[in-house]
Parts: sequence; C-alpha cells; structure tokens
Amino acid sequence: MFVSLLITIVGSILVTWLLPIAIKSKPPYGVAVDIGVGTLVGIIWVVLTYQYLAPMIGLTGWLRLVGSALDAIGFAAVMLWILRRIKA
Repeated sequence: MFVSLLITIVGSILVTWLLPIAIKSKPPYGVAVDIGVGTLVGIIWVVLTYQYLAPMIGLTGWLRLVGSALDAIGFAAVMLWILRRIKA
C-alpha cells in the first residue's frame, strides 16, 4: 500500500504540473490548486481501488499495486479537465 501511495503522489504531482504545459492550457485556479486537487483525488482513489475495488475483481500482487496507482494518476488528469469545465 505504501508503494502504491508513493507512486500515486509522485505521479499525480507530475501529471497535474506537466499536463497543462503539454496541452497549453492555463490553470483557472492556479497551479497549486491543480496540484493539490489532483494529488488529493489521486490519494483517495488509490486507497479505494487498492483496498476495495482491486480485490473485488480479483487483482492481486503487483497488478493490484500498479493498476491502482496508474488508475489514480489517470483520475487526477480527469480532475484537471473537470476543473477547467467548472470554471468555463
């Protein structure tokens, strides 16, 4: 669980910081809010996925670890899109 959280925190920070640069969009609430929201949502999602969803569908071992972390990082990127839709 610790490794999955660590991967999620680092990945969420990188994604929420670099994705607006890559798609050339301006953060509506600032970079700090983007990073904070993306990381918070990523942490909540990785805990839910690792503890409940992955065992329900039969994921174990490294697949459970990596799958839940990458899913949370992707969800952090979706949150960036939602933040931009709310502001627009």
